[in-house]
Amino acid sequence: MADIVSIGVGAKPAGRVSAGRLRLTAFVAIAGFMIAGPVAEQVFGVQSAWLRSWTMFSAIGVGVIDASFEIRQPDDRFIPLDRFEMLGAPRNGKLKWIQNREELASVIKRLCTVAGQGADIRVRARQATRSGWQIIHSDAENACAN
Repeated sequence: MADIVSIGVGAKPAGRVSAGRLRLTAFVAIAGFMIAGPVAEQVFGVQSAWLRSWTMFSAIGVGVIDASFEIRQPDDRFIPLDRFEMLGAPRNGKLKWIQNREELASVIKRLCTVAGQGADIRVRARQATRSGWQIIHSDAENACAN
């Protein structure tokens, strides 16, 4: 009777890397590179051409105006002014988004017209820019006086 010797069919030659480990190493390296850019800039403040930052939105909303309105009451108190209610406009219509300074001026003019002569409406408005919010109208003066 002869003895059968197993040669280990599943054995790998010493010193060789499997294809699975090579793929895993490549995946970890690429994922690390993708994560390193935003982390380097946002956490450590490092800016580099090699480690690119990541911006989710770069132009959406730029130029849009955020505005709030107040009207003076007879007892000299200012209360918030709802532009939709005062102008009889739907909340999901064109008046919802004020896109530029000309549209803001138009809304202010319409509010002053509806409020009547001698109305004191204060407007606080800021415009979205790439570098942050820019104040374009402060509530220091009556917007209807112009």
